[in-house]
Amino acid sequence: MNVEALAGVRLRTPRLELRLPSEDELVDLFRVAEGGIHPPDEMPFYVPWTDDLRLEPFLEFHREALAAWRPEKWALNLITFLDGRPIGSQGVDAENFAAERTVASGSWLGAQYQGRGLGTEQRAAVLELAFSGLEAEAAVSGSFVHNAKSQRVSEKLGYRRTGTRTMESRGAPVEHLDYRLERADWRSPVEVEITGLGPALPLFGAA
Repeated sequence: MNVEALAGVRLRTPRLELRLPSEDELVDLFRVAEGGIHPPDEMPFYVPWTDDLRLEPFLEFHREALAAWRPEKWALNLITFLDGRPIGSQGVDAENFAAERTVASGSWLGAQYQGRGLGTEQRAAVLELAFSGLEAEAAVSGSFVHNAKSQRVSEKLGYRRTGTRTMESRGAPVEHLDYRLERADWRSPVEVEITGLGPALPLFGAA
């Protein structure tokens, strides 16, 4: 499927720009990940990709998301830029969006950029994309019970906890917290400018 229109989508907040990266920018982002994302004894990700951090699988993950794109099932892995340099990733994805009108999100920031409110700002950007740009009705998220940073972001942005379940992390069972945010409850804490979305709307099943 021709997904070239996605390259024109830009989300801008007071400090950040989120967009798809060039190949060189993806390599720069990989170097940020190499510098550390989380303590070695904690694993915040469902797929523990930071335990085996290699450049080619990292690049392939981003390439494959675009190659496999369909309006019925898509994953937009935007890169977060601060002062023109990549600092992390903020993804938003959906399945059967045209009918369900629900998105999920996932993100990370390099360790040196954490603790400054940037995680909240980048997720607010994709939530504004979802609710104002794509007319989503709900957004879901979740985290392992030990990932307090992710939980704080969800709570600050108005998500409500909907339940818990047991998932596996590094081969061991871990409690997982589920969150949901309804469109009626969404209020962005920062200004978000969305540009270039119009030509890409059919790719999301939102047109």
